Amino acid sequence: MRSINFKSALISFLIAFSITFFTTTFSSCKKANDTIGIIIVKDSNGNTVSGATVILHQDGLISPQGNSTNSELRKTSLTDSNGRAEFTYQLEAIFQVNVEKVDGNNTYSGSNIIRLLKEKTVTQIVEIN
Repeated sequence: MRSINFKSALISFLIAFSITFFTTTFSSCKKANDTIGIIIVKDSNGNTVSGATVILHQDGLISPQGNSTNSELRKTSLTDSNGRAEFTYQLEAIFQVNVEKVDGNNTYSGSNIIRLLKEKTVTQIVEIN
């Protein structure tokens, strides 16, 4: 019968533990980057428009379970002083973009489509008139 060398067993255990520890620590799941859609609203003269209401939606989309998914994905934002509205999602998607700006008795509107790519920032310009 062979005797177990305690020193060799300890060294083997420490090597195996170190490899396992570093493998799981440094290769653990990395948080995915956000999927961002930026809408820039401009008027017919090319000037940015602040205070416009921007809506991203997928009206008419039905999930495989038969439920409408509009409420989960529909988002509304106002453009900032640079005519910019930003939307953050986790996954990629294609959205209808509707924009409306009320200025006194005048209402200006425009629409477009934006395709968001996973973990990327996509910018789309919408002209209103």
